[in-house]
Amino acid sequence: MAEVHIQADRETYQPIFGACFQAVEIGRSELRWESALAAGDLLFVAVEHARIVGFAHATPAWMSALHLLETHQRRGVGLALLVALCAALRERGVAEIGFKAVAGNTGAIAFYRAVGARITGRQTTGEGEAAWEDVLFTLATEAPAAFRRG
Repeated sequence: MAEVHIQADRETYQPIFGACFQAVEIGRSELRWESALAAGDLLFVAVEHARIVGFAHATPAWMSALHLLETHQRRGVGLALLVALCAALRERGVAEIGFKAVAGNTGAIAFYRAVGARITGRQTTGEGEAAWEDVLFTLATEAPAAFRRG
């Protein structure tokens, strides 16, 4: 999963950040997901031909990741992951989650708005030339399932 995290991160953010892009280190990625599982967070993976092609992660109130390999975008994989994640959150009594997307990630922003996410604000992350803007969202956990039925 860490390898998919690194590849999806590179495919998504290197074109946005250019020379300022910093790749995630494999050890850091492995530690992040091991810690998430140990904490009881929700972590779903999408698998095709015995290979992970995407994943979604959330704590009880925050979705920190929805990553797909570029080859699997716009094929319903992201929606399936989001629907599963939101269903599991609803089972835990969570009605709404927050998350953010890099403002330059227009494909992700369009996807989140299409499934019913609401923009709640913007924030600057980082400093100086390495700073970027994030778009903040909230999403009712029943919204992606309703989108799928629509």
